[in-house]
Amino acid sequence: MSDNPMSDAFDTAEEEQSSDDDVDAGGGFDAEEYLEALNSDGAPKEKTVGIAVTTEMHAFYQELQNADEVEASPAQSVRDHLEKLAHRHPEVFEKAMRKLEIEREF
Repeated sequence: MSDNPMSDAFDTAEEEQSSDDDVDAGGGFDAEEYLEALNSDGAPKEKTVGIAVTTEMHAFYQELQNADEVEASPAQSVRDHLEKLAHRHPEVFEKAMRKLEIEREF
């Protein structure tokens, strides 16, 4: 059990769903539609992900953002890396998308 009751409820629902999927193997979860939307150029960017960095990294990030001669987007690089992690860890990605579906129902 975690300190977050909502997360515990999601985990329980996901475990129950997994048990149901074991019984009914014909109706599985399709994570592909979520993978396609994960880093889509057309998808709205309405959520933020914050990470703590050192003062030096923050200064470098700001300079990258402002430099006209650099054709790199630190924000897009982070999005690309998260997409790679989703492909590398499909079980974790599927669990997150199942939780997202449950959240969207309420």
